[in-house]
Amino acid sequence: MTLNSWSYGLLLAVALFASWLVPGWAGTWVLLALSIVFYAWGTPSDLLVLAPLLLAVHAIARRVQPGQPHARRWLGFGVTLLVGSLVYYKYLGLLAEGVVGGAHLLGFDLPLAAPRLQAPLGISFFVFLLIHYLVEVGRGSVQPVGLRDESLFVLFFPTVVSGPLKRIEAFEPQLRAPGRPIPDDLHEGLSRIVIGLAKKMVVADQLAPLCARVFAKPDRYEWVELWLASYGYALQIYFDFSGYSDIAIGSARLLGFRVPENFDYPYFRTNIAQFWRHWHMTLTGWILQYVYIPLGGNRRGEIRSNWNRFAAMALCGLWHGSAFHFAVWGMYHGVLLNLYHAYTRLRARLRPSQPQGSAHPAVRFASGLLTFHAVVVGWVLFAVDLDEALPILGRMLLLT
Repeated sequence: MTLNSWSYGLLLAVALFASWLVPGWAGTWVLLALSIVFYAWGTPSDLLVLAPLLLAVHAIARRVQPGQPHARRWLGFGVTLLVGSLVYYKYLGLLAEGVVGGAHLLGFDLPLAAPRLQAPLGISFFVFLLIHYLVEVGRGSVQPVGLRDESLFVLFFPTVVSGPLKRIEAFEPQLRAPGRPIPDDLHEGLSRIVIGLAKKMVVADQLAPLCARVFAKPDRYEWVELWLASYGYALQIYFDFSGYSDIAIGSARLLGFRVPENFDYPYFRTNIAQFWRHWHMTLTGWILQYVYIPLGGNRRGEIRSNWNRFAAMALCGLWHGSAFHFAVWGMYHGVLLNLYHAYTRLRARLRPSQPQGSAHPAVRFASGLLTFHAVVVGWVLFAVDLDEALPILGRMLLLT
């Protein structure tokens, strides 16, 4: 069930009527039941993966609180369980290919074949949500919640598949005080849903076949046409991702819930760091909080900071898909971020009296144009396999 399907619209309407007819704690149970229906709609067996993880995290959360015996060990066990589940279902094939490829380079042939597993719906989203929940309980930022609230935090049907990634400290209080949506919620929710549907169906879905046609047979097109297809893909993926986010945010608002924003005009930013502060903001925040900072952030010198950014962005790329070209796309952005930070350090040394962001408007425009084209080049790495992307980029950049 997709967010732009009639079946989703019917489920949302049922949830809206239920929020009026059954407010309070009983309405929360109804919302959880409807979220389970949404999640199990296409593949009910996915619940056989999600349910044990929810139960395990519910049991572990009591043991990771500050002051509990072996709290750090329990936290490590919980995070390892969640990451291991994600790797097993989503990345086992990629790991097997990497091992076989590495062995082949060393002159060995390994008869290794990974099982073909169907990743459960939204596994990347709910694993990241559960890691966030466990870590924040371990830090003492939040208290463990009941199994119902934990399950609804993860399964809340507007966001379970495409986000945005929620935070437990913002979402759980809304469950404790549920009520009927007010007129402002209905107006804002419906407006965001309409905008999201227009982004997804009127723009993204119309651009998708045009861009795919060019990328499928790039040898038939000139470099100008490859650039146009890349521009189109940049628009397609933005309107697709942000459209789904708008539908999710609007659906939640329609039910009286507020979830975080996810996109804020990222293509209008003047450097790559600003781009990532405004593109898929909840994912970027998660990577910052639970990958980049734990690796050491920028606290251990420039070389270590560069490596931390690179590793964090490689993980960001892999989060989008279990293929090598997604990792390369993330690494590419890691390199861009490191180059930008090197530039800011050099600029601070050469012109220490000039505050950041005070450049002439023409300079900011040129910087924004350069940043946008750097992002567009990256989308080629994201869109197709690496052996297809490199020849496309070579022709676009007039290198071949």
